Amino acid sequence: MHLKVNQIGKHYHQQWLFRNISFELNTGESIAILGRNGSGKSTLLQIIYGLIQAAEGEVLLDNALIEQPHLYFNYTAPLMSLPLEFSIEEIHTHQMEVGKMSMSLSNFIDYAAFTKKQATQPIQYFSSGMLQRLKTALCLVGNAPIKLLDEPLSNMDKEGEIWYSNCISKLNADTIVIVASNDEAEYNAIGKHITL
Repeated sequence: MHLKVNQIGKHYHQQWLFRNISFELNTGESIAILGRNGSGKSTLLQIIYGLIQAAEGEVLLDNALIEQPHLYFNYTAPLMSLPLEFSIEEIHTHQMEVGKMSMSLSNFIDYAAFTKKQATQPIQYFSSGMLQRLKTALCLVGNAPIKLLDEPLSNMDKEGEIWYSNCISKLNADTIVIVASNDEAEYNAIGKHITL
């Protein structure tokens, strides 16, 4: 698999947020998108996924435009919401039903570092760090081969940081990982870097 981000640019009200952003990744590779707050890191991830449109440039997968991004991308971001009235068990069931995940419930609970009791409770009772760990885990174990992680350690404590680092180091070689961050702990295991 070959992902090509080619001369991407985005502006708002005639003011360019960024221009001429290009990089290429093959299966097994990763990149960190770095920059100050407001530089457009999250926007670039959303363009790559297809959630918003670029003003210029294109994103290609195996030299073709991406028709059904949900088949190729898993995405997580701090402001992404989950159904708070659901439990981990219910979220897992839904992910399995729509084909986004194939990991068993017990393996997912272990992977995401939750207890069986926590997996039965509505996630509205979780701390912000626990919710972020759940969202990050869903992204990392999802079936789609390209993982887009926007500030994956937001609200996580040191224990969550260690969990994330272990998960990133064990990702399959058949994935592509793109992390948007300005926190070194989120990208220190990522090989390539670009700065907006």
